[in-house]
Amino acid sequence: MNRAQILAGVGVLLVATAVRLPAVTGGLPYASYIDEGHVLHHVVHLLAARTWEPDTYSYPSLPFYTVAAAAVAYSPVYAALHDRPLRQDLSEDPARYYDIVEPTELMVLGRLITLAFSLGTVVMTGLLAWRVAGPAAGLFAAWLAALVPGLVARSAIVNVNPMACFFVLGALLFAEGARDGSRPRRDAMLAGAMSGLAAATKYPAALVFLSVVLALLIARIPWRERWVRLLLASGAAAAALLLAMPALLLRTGKVLAGLREMSIVYSLQEAGSYWDQAIRRAEWDLPLEHPEVGITFLLLAGAGLVVGLLDSRWRSSVWGWLLFGAVTGLLVVPYKFRAFRNLLALVPLACVLAGLFYARIWQWFRRPLAVALAAAVLPVLLFAPALHSYIDHQLRLEDSREQAIRWLDEHAGPHDRVLFSQELAILPSRIASLQVGEIDVQRWALAKERIRTRRYHYVVLGELTRRRGGGKIPLRVRDWIFSNYFLAAKFGHYPTAHYGGLFNGNGQVIYVLKQVSRKVEKDRTAVPAKPHPRPLSSGAGEGGRFPAGRADRIYSARPSSPSPAPLERGPGGEVSRVDA
Repeated sequence: MNRAQILAGVGVLLVATAVRLPAVTGGLPYASYIDEGHVLHHVVHLLAARTWEPDTYSYPSLPFYTVAAAAVAYSPVYAALHDRPLRQDLSEDPARYYDIVEPTELMVLGRLITLAFSLGTVVMTGLLAWRVAGPAAGLFAAWLAALVPGLVARSAIVNVNPMACFFVLGALLFAEGARDGSRPRRDAMLAGAMSGLAAATKYPAALVFLSVVLALLIARIPWRERWVRLLLASGAAAAALLLAMPALLLRTGKVLAGLREMSIVYSLQEAGSYWDQAIRRAEWDLPLEHPEVGITFLLLAGAGLVVGLLDSRWRSSVWGWLLFGAVTGLLVVPYKFRAFRNLLALVPLACVLAGLFYARIWQWFRRPLAVALAAAVLPVLLFAPALHSYIDHQLRLEDSREQAIRWLDEHAGPHDRVLFSQELAILPSRIASLQVGEIDVQRWALAKERIRTRRYHYVVLGELTRRRGGGKIPLRVRDWIFSNYFLAAKFGHYPTAHYGGLFNGNGQVIYVLKQVSRKVEKDRTAVPAKPHPRPLSSGAGEGGRFPAGRADRIYSARPSSPSPAPLERGPGGEVSRVDA
């Protein structure tokens, strides 16, 4: 490796970091992507219960253990900064509302870990292409992996996919050495270990071990040595898997039940099209109005696949990658739930294939500088619009709940009383930070009655919907509210679909209502007046699906006076959470 190649590699890594960093702070202190809660709530359970046993086996344990271990390592720093242990500030377990994850540092740690594995994926992509086809292929493959939107958009939000990609690529890289490297037995063990860690990160990633087996079976060595390497790889895979997920041995029945549960979820929920997400619009829950990879990227990968299969030097490697891609597709395509993240481990492999195609072009043309410049510019032209849109979104992303809290912090005084609708899932620590006279947080079914007491100077509500529709404020209640309160501020742009365990998102509509008269009346009755002309809809859910816990100490720290009998109650409902 010469100096120019080292500088080029460093440049690729710096650019990869630059386009990924904005997402680290996006939406804080709230999650900016639904999968973040799927990981962090299980981490909170491990830390709060001081246990090795996760509260779910629908997902492998290694991502939970990794973030929890980072939190334990960080806890002395947290205690020094906040004068209390991190464990004391954990959000309640089990969670009442999906959006409430505390402390915020836990989410930042999770995002930084994801970022590290994402950058590691860029490096592994380059190393794999370099190992097979040389430095030109390696640098181009890494450059593609640094910029392709499908990888960038998941690179600094808490999710398991970058970690799974890293271990899959590691298994394939070491499989190359296990087949024909200078230290094949060591590489066989490392390839097996990487396969086990991939399985402990995301169950379908275990299929990469088939590629490791194929690489060893087609090695040009005596059969006795093949079996030795296979045994070493298999033993390392089993050891790594059990170390990263001991429940596979100790709680086998629960793990199998979790797998069946997730299979049922994927079978019943119909959503998405892999092709549409690849070439038209990215996965629906990503803030990316561009393709995950695009048709040009797929053509480059397809050309690389053809070139790789025709070249005897690369054919053995490409067959292993093709095997992994084929079995992954056969596993996920039959399910109705089709999120592109299920195929994300194939994206860096497609970058490697494109690197093979570039290596062949590099050999054909006599002007390598012109080819190198074209290769440097092409990914920028392909992905710059998508990356600009994504980065701009992340830099500007601010949760409507945080906007409402900041507004109250600026406008509410030390003698004001503030009532919050609990379904908005505002972090208890953010509510407690307000310097006001009294704070009350109640489910809408109770909050609407407390509003009638006219004890509150400010009321913070939203537009809440139920599973079966409806959920609007009854006309007589709405009329009364707008006779006594006016709309002081509004944030967000969509209703909160709250019917148990759902992700509220960063843009839910929040209304801050201010009492028409600052005088607090003891009389709970009021003469109805003409309704406020601005419509306001809300819901009447029964709160979260989870039992009460630590957060109630904040919610009821300064309780209000008793409420009259409620006017009406909504039924409330529950739904299962979607896979990470």
